[in-house]
Amino acid sequence: MTPSEVLSRGIARENPTAVLLLGLCPAAAVSVRVIDSLWMSAGVFSVMLLSSFCMALVARGRMDKGEIGPGAAAGGWLGALVLSSFLTASFELVLLSVAPEASAALGIYAPLIAVNCLVLTVIGESSRASSPGRALLDAAGKGAGFAACLLLIGVLREVLGAGTITLFPLPGFSGTFVIGSLAHDPARAFGFAGGGLLCLGYLAALARAVKERRL
Repeated sequence: MTPSEVLSRGIARENPTAVLLLGLCPAAAVSVRVIDSLWMSAGVFSVMLLSSFCMALVARGRMDKGEIGPGAAAGGWLGALVLSSFLTASFELVLLSVAPEASAALGIYAPLIAVNCLVLTVIGESSRASSPGRALLDAAGKGAGFAACLLLIGVLREVLGAGTITLFPLPGFSGTFVIGSLAHDPARAFGFAGGGLLCLGYLAALARAVKERRL
């Protein structure tokens, strides 16, 4: 499989959110605003990418030394949890310093990146990858797929539920686009958890319909 095929697989055919149904809790909980979706995507992507690459390097080194078996596997998982926890804590500190409002909006879901089922699944796969480069590509594809779904859900929920699109503030720009007609009479249900689950359901149904049509 070529590098482009590995990347596209994680984005489309094996999209972690729409197809594999992984990482659904943060996708439903923190996608109320576009900016929160972007920050959550950045956290998951960076932690997953770095953890997968490091664990693939460790797994390759152990294979070269002939260290295989249950003990080595258990030690590998412990190391993966420690590494993902460290990277998640680092992301939290960066987020708290540069965007404290986003840190408050993500709440408990930012520290839970360390044990996110998507992150742990991809880390586990990286230890069985043929090379660290392959593990890096696979993590990048799935991270991009997760980010694309989270961003799409964030746009739908904020536009329909609040009539706004919230991005990063810049000089002379508050960071929020207001959509007149929707802002006056939004469908506020999309701002609740049920609205996130509804968007997730339709997204998964669309992905399944596209897959079946291709088959």
